[in-house]
Amino acid sequence: MRLLAALLTIVATATPAAAKAKAKPAANPKAKLPKRSAQSCLDALDALKVPWKPGEAKVGVDIPVEIDAPIGGITFKTWKKGKGLYVDCSLAYSLARSAKFFADEGVTTLFYSGTYERRNVRGTDHPSKHSYALAIDVHEFESDAFHYTVADDYEQGLGDEVDCIGSPLTAGGKTLRTIFCRLQRSELYKHILTPDYDADHWNHFHIEARPWSERTDLGDALSAQAAKTVQRGATTATGDSAAKARSAKPRSTQGSPKR
Repeated sequence: MRLLAALLTIVATATPAAAKAKAKPAANPKAKLPKRSAQSCLDALDALKVPWKPGEAKVGVDIPVEIDAPIGGITFKTWKKGKGLYVDCSLAYSLARSAKFFADEGVTTLFYSGTYERRNVRGTDHPSKHSYALAIDVHEFESDAFHYTVADDYEQGLGDEVDCIGSPLTAGGKTLRTIFCRLQRSELYKHILTPDYDADHWNHFHIEARPWSERTDLGDALSAQAAKTVQRGATTATGDSAAKARSAKPRSTQGSPKR
């Protein structure tokens, strides 16, 4: 009986501990993401030679930038009034990295309807990424030789996981589908929504980037940032060395020169 009582006591005292162990909350995957400063994004734009300037501070926009010159040879035009392309730095970075996808198809100009607009996704209570200037709606693609629109030239229902492009029937269809596939598979964007997604996107590509702090594709950008940081550090160290060298010189008995 004494042995049985002892075993019951052990089980009773061990059970709460086990329950507490099981009650630990799951790790937050975002907590593993490295902290990145706004400056690291702006430095990445500099490394890509993006002609940015600080954008107006607006609600919801983490790192606002404005661009009124071509990005990687691609000109961005809109029908709405504005000074230039207003986006979050993270979206600007993705557009700069993917400019080659448009240029390879002969595109020189993109016509877009909007980037920043405080609103929810239609039919939901979830904020659209346009609320954070992390998305751009592109309607038309132009070069000296063609002018394609998503409404008229995008061919729906093409491609699969193996052959993304499929078999477009027209030159415009092939160009737009090729651009979509390269954007979709580049990992530079969170979502690329087309007329295949739903009726709300019948006339445009919704191109959406992740916030800078949540990106996992920044190897090159962070390397550029590290190199820039080293360069800054070297400049600072050189200045410190020069200052130490000056302080090490024998002082004149006639007093310090005026500066």
